[in-house]
Amino acid sequence: MPRKKKSGSPGGIGEYIRRQRELANISLRKLAEQSGISAAVLREIEAGLRNPSRTILQSIAGVLRLSAETLQLQAGFLDPRDPEDSDVAREIRRDPYLTERQRDILIDVYKAFRSVNQSRR
Repeated sequence: MPRKKKSGSPGGIGEYIRRQRELANISLRKLAEQSGISAAVLREIEAGLRNPSRTILQSIAGVLRLSAETLQLQAGFLDPRDPEDSDVAREIRRDPYLTERQRDILIDVYKAFRSVNQSRR
């Protein structure tokens, strides 16, 4: 069952989705048709009355031409400080031309660079 909350926080995921939809010049009805999510559910999400699942965010992201990670970060599903949740690590894991060992090494190097740079701040 989808999680509900009483009111949307300013700048919450629902408001972000609404702004992105308006910037893309897509009506709520069109977003509903193209994403396969009912207009009623989308209205509740935009109003802050319902928290979307990862699956719903992925569907919305596809229609709005956003990365699913962008919406997941906005919704709090991903920690932007965690290198495991980054686009870079995800893309390295998806690369079919690298061996598993090469992927692990690249991700370890990436994590090390991030750690060094964060400690300098």
